[in-house]
Amino acid sequence: MITNKTSFKFLILFITLFLQSQIFSQTSIDRQIQIGLDKIYNFNWEAGFEAFNSVITKNPDDPRGYHYKSIIYLWYYLGNLREDNLDSFYLYSDKAIELTEKKMQEKPTAELSYLLGSIYYNKSIAEARNGNFLQALWTSSQMKANLEDAIKVKPDFYDAFLGLGLYNFALSQIPSSLEWAANLVGIIADKEKGLKLVIKSVQKGKLSKVDAQYYLSQLYSRVIVDHPEAKKILSGLVRRYPKNLLFGFSLAWVEYELCDLNNAEKRLRKVLNTKDELFPFISSNSNLLLANIFFDKSQFDSARVYYQNFLKNAVNNDFKGFANFKIGLSLELSDKRKDAVKYYKLSDTGNSDIEEDLYAERKGNELLDSALTESAKRLILISSLYKQNRLNAAKDSLIIFLSSAEIKDELKAEAKLLLAQVFYQQKKYRESLNAAVDCLNIEIKKEFWIHAFAHYVAAWDSYQLKNYTDSKLFLLQIKGISEYDFRSSLENKIYTLDRLLPQDLRNN
Repeated sequence: MITNKTSFKFLILFITLFLQSQIFSQTSIDRQIQIGLDKIYNFNWEAGFEAFNSVITKNPDDPRGYHYKSIIYLWYYLGNLREDNLDSFYLYSDKAIELTEKKMQEKPTAELSYLLGSIYYNKSIAEARNGNFLQALWTSSQMKANLEDAIKVKPDFYDAFLGLGLYNFALSQIPSSLEWAANLVGIIADKEKGLKLVIKSVQKGKLSKVDAQYYLSQLYSRVIVDHPEAKKILSGLVRRYPKNLLFGFSLAWVEYELCDLNNAEKRLRKVLNTKDELFPFISSNSNLLLANIFFDKSQFDSARVYYQNFLKNAVNNDFKGFANFKIGLSLELSDKRKDAVKYYKLSDTGNSDIEEDLYAERKGNELLDSALTESAKRLILISSLYKQNRLNAAKDSLIIFLSSAEIKDELKAEAKLLLAQVFYQQKKYRESLNAAVDCLNIEIKKEFWIHAFAHYVAAWDSYQLKNYTDSKLFLLQIKGISEYDFRSSLENKIYTLDRLLPQDLRNN
């Protein structure tokens, strides 16, 4: 039911916005380009346009001015999906390709190959976001070929490693429905190789430092699942470019994942107070994340306000089902069952490629027929304690909850999983393992994700206890669960742990 399509789509959306460079000798043109880049990194679009227009006016045969100007329009398109911005992006990127190829006919260089690769990379992103995945695969192959040409001439051209790394990482998660097309254009991708190339670009690259840092932060936060490392990188970027809404939102998301709800809330309010109309995606997703924060704080009235704000300003149907479902939950938790039903009926309005929307549709349909039990309500409130990082309160509440003879098996299993997660965060790995195993010994009839995630927690417990073979065995057990919610998310988490295991236990 759930494929790796979701994670692929994520990478398409977030591995997009930079891949820039100062590629020729240090001249006034380069300095002007750097000024423009610093301006757009800090969301000063007018100054960015001014800088790149100046390059075009003074040097009409130089492809860089057109390339960098096209990037602004790509930002705009990714932020608001307006066709006029997409058309402008293609106009200037095509001009940049024309001029670059002309220069390469005169005298091919590593720098020109790198520039051409960068242009094709941006085009592949635009095409993928526009739903033209086959064309995106072709332009990705063009990007790869040109960046490889640059490295052949200059093996230490570490900035070119970034694009190749992202290529390997993103396309290693290509949906199975597109594998035939990838094979047709000769695409072979390696996720681990991709990560190493991106890290190398961060460590030794010079021209695309900001780009590489941001991309690495996204890989750490979304795929590798190393939120502390992602936070460290993003904190530096936010300090340098405080007006960059994307950097600010990304850091808030990481803080949320680290259960630092108060700082995430402050940062999101700052993003929303900017009232930037150019990027409704950022503002709408900020509303959604802020709603999740209030929900996790059990402030349900405030949560509903921000879920409604998200729905009102959503650019497409991504997470619409999830938002409606959460509004329904917040109403039912406030003893407004009749009102909640209205929103459960809308839980199928989301995007079927997104795990949260799929889950919302399934659970929303269930709650149409049967109301939340009092026990289920209690467990949601207890889970909020965990998300607030109130671990002792969560643990004590769970122990009391589990002592009740009225708790049905499936809900008991979910509570045991939550208890295992609490113990793990407290670094009580033996207690966490025992709770996870207890969870696995409870029969599950519908919520199969509970057992999948319990195996995962047990695998981490075993790893921390240095029982590496047991850790691997718990991971392998997950493969025996045919269908469960949030499969793609868990597969990324499994990858994170698997790569830490001794070499002889890792997946090939």
